Amino acid sequence: MSLNLIIDYLKDKQWSSTDLMYVIIYMVIASLLTTPIFGIPIGLAAFLYFNDKENLQAYQHNYKNRK
Repeated sequence: MSLNLIIDYLKDKQWSSTDLMYVIIYMVIASLLTTPIFGIPIGLAAFLYFNDKENLQAYQHNYKNRK
């Protein structure tokens, strides 16, 4: 999975208030455990892994079919 795919997925995603709340919570927890510079991408990666894994895999499948 490429970084370009993840960035495109995050731009195309229709964010709900629940999604934003989870992203912020993951970022705060990761920032408490590490530094804020590392906490933001780690929190976003945790959100994609724990909450949005199925949607990201479906997007990856459709992304490959588009190109």
